[in-house]
Amino acid sequence: MPPSYTIKRHARSKHIRITVNADAKVIVTAPRHVSEQRVRDFFDAQVEWVEQVLARMQHKKKMVVPDGITQDTLAACRGRALRFVRDRLRQYNEHYAYTYHRISIKKMSSRWGSCSSEGNMSFHYRLLFLPVELADYVIVHELCHLKELNHSHRFWKLVGETIPDYAKRKHALDTYHI
Repeated sequence: MPPSYTIKRHARSKHIRITVNADAKVIVTAPRHVSEQRVRDFFDAQVEWVEQVLARMQHKKKMVVPDGITQDTLAACRGRALRFVRDRLRQYNEHYAYTYHRISIKKMSSRWGSCSSEGNMSFHYRLLFLPVELADYVIVHELCHLKELNHSHRFWKLVGETIPDYAKRKHALDTYHI
């Protein structure tokens, strides 16, 4: 039996898109003008991919987060995560000497970090609960996006300057839920 999904209509959507969120819920976002049949056909054509993503998610480790995260403890975690990230960024940037602007800590739905073309970097607060070597990989990954906003050979060469075993760390990071 194919996985179930929720259809979300969006006025600004131009294409049909499938996402699988961290809770393994499948969401199909579609423009308002697209018929239900077209959405079903699109999903049916992508069902193998969805099943593969769901299977990979079952093998991921659960993220170790303290019990009873409240708004107060979440705020404290964000503060600790910001200090941690700034410290690690400062340390790794001694090698790279890149200029960056704002650093923010967020509760992101599907990423450990992101980097904008304006030089702003965001990191998930749960980075704080990863093994340090995996958090360092995420931090260096986003730091190197300041120079290369892609995943080209040049980008990975930059990452490898300070994280030579980045492929191993990337693989290990993929076993954790966000």
